[in-house]
Amino acid sequence: MSHETTRAEPTAQQRAERSRILRDDRRLWVVPLVALVLDVLTTVYGLQHGLTELNPVVLSLVPSLGILWTLLLLKAFVLAVGITMWRLLPLQHRAAVPLGVAVPWGIAGLLNAQLILSTVFA
Repeated sequence: MSHETTRAEPTAQQRAERSRILRDDRRLWVVPLVALVLDVLTTVYGLQHGLTELNPVVLSLVPSLGILWTLLLLKAFVLAVGITMWRLLPLQHRAAVPLGVAVPWGIAGLLNAQLILSTVFA
């Protein structure tokens, strides 16, 4: 017994919709890039003004690379993994990747900004 089904070729409308989704998905990568900039700028600024980095991975790399290059290296690695996963996932699941990258960076950047405002400018 078999449950084989044959797939019909997508219609022109379905192909157009997939193309639109793919174009819109690419635009989602702006969100993690903005979050990356927010996180890096607030981290560097906070460290220059007396705040302390808590991430052990960052702390282990800073002595050899410096804070800016450490952050950029780690962010580039996460972006490379994210973009690879985004390309491999089925179209309907792709949007989760840039948003999944953006959320922790955005939260970190906002927390950094809150710490800066409450300590440096207090």
